[in-house]
Amino acid sequence: MALEWPESLEYTEATWGLAYNNRAFTSTLSNAQQIVGYPGAYWLCTLNFGVLYPEDERELTSLLGRLQGMFGTVKIPAFTRTRTDNIGAPKVAQASAQATFMQLNGVTASAKVFSRGDYVTVADEMFEVVDDATSNASGLVTLNLNKRIRRAIAAGTAVEYRNPYAVMRRADDTHQVNIQPVVSNANLAFREAF
Repeated sequence: MALEWPESLEYTEATWGLAYNNRAFTSTLSNAQQIVGYPGAYWLCTLNFGVLYPEDERELTSLLGRLQGMFGTVKIPAFTRTRTDNIGAPKVAQASAQATFMQLNGVTASAKVFSRGDYVTVADEMFEVVDDATSNASGLVTLNLNKRIRRAIAAGTAVEYRNPYAVMRRADDTHQVNIQPVVSNANLAFREAF
């Protein structure tokens, strides 16, 4: 089960993006290309913490300790894509595996409920909405997504649109925190003694 991101821990800079699973085949005769897209796109994220006060440093290192390198997972919020409006209680109506769209119900009827660039999290998988989406008179809306749905999502699954997050794991097994008390500066390497 993924850990919750500590509310008090905010990064100063983040790099978000996707790694798609596409393959290019180039003809040796004409240099023409064919591109094949496969499922399996995933989010990448790099977080920078510019200034960590002692309590923030402790919060960060203890989180990293609970993750135990690449083993654990954590819900990293998309702080710049939060929403405060109320569009109802969206739930999945249909979300088939490998599709690049999903249908939701339970939203405000006959209204523009999603804008391109909105993030949503459904069944712990985060998506970006790539086109504006307006609901019909019965509160049904179709979202066009930035990547394929990994596995079928059951009808009735709740949709997190106000505070979207991605379930992430560390990209590697090591971490270091650069500590600069007052005006000192040091680079120290340690290894557990046993």
